[in-house]
Amino acid sequence: MCDGIAILSAADSFFLVSHLISFSSPAMPPTPLPSGPPSPSKHISGLPEPSAKSPYYRDVHMDTAKGLPSIHSYGDIHMQTAKGLGVGQVEDIRMQTARGVGTENTLRANGTGFDVWERELLESGEVRRKATVAQLYFLDYYFQTLGYIAARKDRRAKFDQDTKARELKGAEYAKEFKSYCGRERVLLRRRRTKLKVDQFHIIAQVGQGGYGEVFLARKQESGEVCALKKMRKRTLFKMDEIRHVLVERDILTATKTPWLVRLLYAFQDPEHVYLAMEYVPGGDFRTLLNNSGVLKEEHARFYISEMFAAVNELHKLGYIHRDLKPENFLVDGTGHVKLTDFGLATGALNPKRIESLKVKLDKVKDNQVIHRSTIERRSIYKSIRNEDPRYADSIVGSPDYMAPEVLRGKPYTYSVDYWSLGCILFEFLAGFPPFSGSTPEETWTNLKNWTKVLRRPEYDKPEDLIFNLSDVAWDAVTRLIAHASVRYASLAQLTSHPFFSRVKWDDLRAVRAPFVPALDSEIDTGYYDDFSSPEDMAKYAEVQEKQRNVEAVREKEEPFKRGVWVGFTFGKNGPGVGALAGLGGAREDGSLATIF
Repeated sequence: MCDGIAILSAADSFFLVSHLISFSSPAMPPTPLPSGPPSPSKHISGLPEPSAKSPYYRDVHMDTAKGLPSIHSYGDIHMQTAKGLGVGQVEDIRMQTARGVGTENTLRANGTGFDVWERELLESGEVRRKATVAQLYFLDYYFQTLGYIAARKDRRAKFDQDTKARELKGAEYAKEFKSYCGRERVLLRRRRTKLKVDQFHIIAQVGQGGYGEVFLARKQESGEVCALKKMRKRTLFKMDEIRHVLVERDILTATKTPWLVRLLYAFQDPEHVYLAMEYVPGGDFRTLLNNSGVLKEEHARFYISEMFAAVNELHKLGYIHRDLKPENFLVDGTGHVKLTDFGLATGALNPKRIESLKVKLDKVKDNQVIHRSTIERRSIYKSIRNEDPRYADSIVGSPDYMAPEVLRGKPYTYSVDYWSLGCILFEFLAGFPPFSGSTPEETWTNLKNWTKVLRRPEYDKPEDLIFNLSDVAWDAVTRLIAHASVRYASLAQLTSHPFFSRVKWDDLRAVRAPFVPALDSEIDTGYYDDFSSPEDMAKYAEVQEKQRNVEAVREKEEPFKRGVWVGFTFGKNGPGVGALAGLGGAREDGSLATIF
């Protein structure tokens, strides 16, 4: 129960509907009405004659109003519940459900319970998600409505106070009141308007992937700046990516932490789905890393600590990312990081993808490990990045940061994300990921034999000695890049390590970042690629080839179901209320997003 609104489970909803249907069924015998004098009424031709014995003209409301002694004989579920009568006398469906009485006995007239197909249907992931979405929809709907009513009363009170203070009367008051009513009509129309892409002014493109594009946009009505991700429904359907997009939307709406990118709106049209997220102007962490090469130990500690804090927020929601890499972290205007791109953070990887990873590992099982020096490996990786800046998004991009158990399709825990962050920490300090090779095949071979390949970077030249890892830093790396049985898997374990002893975990975002983006305005795109520049667009040759390959994939034979996108829409056009800010739903501009 929330704000007087009962929330039913999928099973309760199913049986309640069945019960209500059975009430109206012709097979049910009519309930005999208590005897008593009929209410006076005019006889209508063609209907039975009114008489003292006739049940057709019993007026319950009139008899109740007359206070007849027989009132207690009426089968009024609500009234008897209020009187505290025992459930043995009256079967109160809702009260028994609330007390945890089995729904099979209370909601089924024949007491037979679920059929097998009904149980399978109710236990399916799709039905569970839609049941949750329905609950959230109605809670959000009434929250929005109550917010609007409170805001409208507040506006009317201010209008009355203002007109009274100015002592307006007659024609002057009528003119002011007409203007006030016009403003209220505008707000009502805005509440009824569905969010559409043409309500956003596209400023520039800031990203491109295999399934869609990302644009810097401004919402025309409110002036909000956002990163608008646009994806084609049919492409997502044929590539089995719908679930990933829904999970990303669910994660974004479930959190209010500053460590995860915030969702402003989610909406759709017949061809596309859209995610309007907060714009993070500092670009992704890969750009920062490419420009800096190797990070000082104190800087590496700062950034990896923030990344652990962000991933921990994701774990609190019950999600495992599994595919973390520097590209998944964005740098905000103050230089702090935010986690984004939750597409793979689902309950299970796509079986086809698991099989693909296992096949690639099997192909290199007989390959010999190529031992290279630290300088050679760093030089090779740098040249690969220079040749293909979008290496992680390309067709041949290899999973440099994925844990072995994920690659092999074995059971795994939250610790797989700690493996990935351990690989990122290694790259911060060494200048290359721990298992990178000159080719994807060499990288897969290194991952297959990771215990032999993981070695502490060593520099001999005097000018490079500063790049050697300290003992405590190397120990931290090996606690993260380790077998699942001994690998760190929680923030509590991490914070106790000496490498992180000076980190202020409770107030990370209050510490000044080593790098703060130099921004000209809130729509500065200087830290993103320029999609109007042929030179920058050349970086996306592999991504464009991936798009062409996706388009060449045959459409699925089964029909595309619209129902899969039920519950995707998020965010409202209508006004909210400052009075409800304590519930966490009101924005500074007065509009209300959601209480979730």
